Amino acid sequence: MPQIPYKNYVVAASAVSVLTIAVVILVNGLLPPQVPLFYGLPESEEQLAPTLGLVIPGTFALAICGLNVLAAMFLTDEFLKKTLIASSLVAAFFAAVTTLKIIWLIH
Repeated sequence: MPQIPYKNYVVAASAVSVLTIAVVILVNGLLPPQVPLFYGLPESEEQLAPTLGLVIPGTFALAICGLNVLAAMFLTDEFLKKTLIASSLVAAFFAAVTTLKIIWLIH
């Protein structure tokens, strides 16, 4: 099995993503039925998503982590491996910040 650098980063990124998803599920009953999730769209109801839509950033970050680990397993360049793994942690961090800011905005 190929070596994955920064295994602690992979664990941290996965934990942050799962924790973000868990927070959304736990506070689901405290949030309104629709939340502003898609800020890139014009100001309208298209920006709104169901409350459980807040799991999208965490799920997306978890998928990025998995894909980056998979890609790192097949790469030979150590720098690229480390960059992919570190970017997984960054993606998880930004997903958590985005989700928590939306929750704090509407709560």
